[in-house]
Amino acid sequence: MKVSKNQVPMCCNCKRGRVIPLTKDVICPIKGVVSASYHCKKYSFNIFLIKSKRKRAIDKEEFSQSDFSISE
Repeated sequence: MKVSKNQVPMCCNCKRGRVIPLTKDVICPIKGVVSASYHCKKYSFNIFLIKSKRKRAIDKEEFSQSDFSISE
């Protein structure tokens, strides 16, 4: 997977790496224990780390019954 412009490749957001909570280092099955900012050529972004945006709130007072009618 290609790295986007705003995405920085680091082992802390790689799909293979697992963060060690006590030291904040990463356990990599390829390289072993590495720092969170390290990355290797096997880096692959974990898509599940992306935070989704909240849906926009709809103001119900903005719409009327005529907005939803089919007849003219």
